[in-house]
Amino acid sequence: MVNAVKPVSQSAAKRAGEGALRAAAIFWWVVMAASQWIFLYYLLAFYGVTALAGDLAAWARHPFIDGYVAGDVVGNLAFAAHVLLSIVISFGGVLQLLPWIRARAAWLHRWNGRTFIVTSIVVSLAGFYMVLFRGETGEALADDLSISLNGVLILLFAGIAWREAATRRIEAHRRWALRTLVVVNGVFFLRLIFSGWLVLTQTEPSAVMFMAFEYASFLLPLAIVELYLHATNRGGLAARRLAAVALTAGALYMCAGAFGFTMIFIRAIVFGDASSLG
Repeated sequence: MVNAVKPVSQSAAKRAGEGALRAAAIFWWVVMAASQWIFLYYLLAFYGVTALAGDLAAWARHPFIDGYVAGDVVGNLAFAAHVLLSIVISFGGVLQLLPWIRARAAWLHRWNGRTFIVTSIVVSLAGFYMVLFRGETGEALADDLSISLNGVLILLFAGIAWREAATRRIEAHRRWALRTLVVVNGVFFLRLIFSGWLVLTQTEPSAVMFMAFEYASFLLPLAIVELYLHATNRGGLAARRLAAVALTAGALYMCAGAFGFTMIFIRAIVFGDASSLG
């Protein structure tokens, strides 16, 4: 009797673990999509509108980023490409994860994916240019290294994702595309980590802490993705539960970060409410 009940219990536990992981993944996607589109609004409202008006000098009003440097035409264009193409990434990246689009609009999935990969490569190369030829005064070597490491991972993952799609290894392509999605959104995650820290601690991070944020902005989401991929491919019940907890915790932190980002960046930078910076 005991032996007859045990497999049923194990099967029920397995299904429960799979259900928890699936629910956590959906929750993470919903929060990620909402946060990305808040970030998209910020990019359009501050950078997009001024770019269409031909007023790149307005980017100098940004209190945290020296986006415009008088006389640096190539550097300004590189920054413009880096930022404005991020609009494409913020809008289309999360759509690639929807099974409905893959199943019923395969053409859209393919072309959106190609656009995403090419845009990710161009954004990364623009970032390399700014690190190599437009280093800001006082910028630490560790900052340059984090940006460069992020860029290398983007180029590597995007290249592999493209190759796997071209050779019809679809499951491998999806894994590498997911890795590309999280590393190419390093700047987005950095904003959320920084804003979430301000909301949850009510203190500004130290210089060392912010440096840690820069590396965590792409390495931490990548680690969570690796947990998820391991759990879904060959992980047991414990791996599924751990991945579900990591996804849920990451999504909850993104909620705090998105709220803080809205209060800080959108109120202060888009609407000019300087009181939100104090």
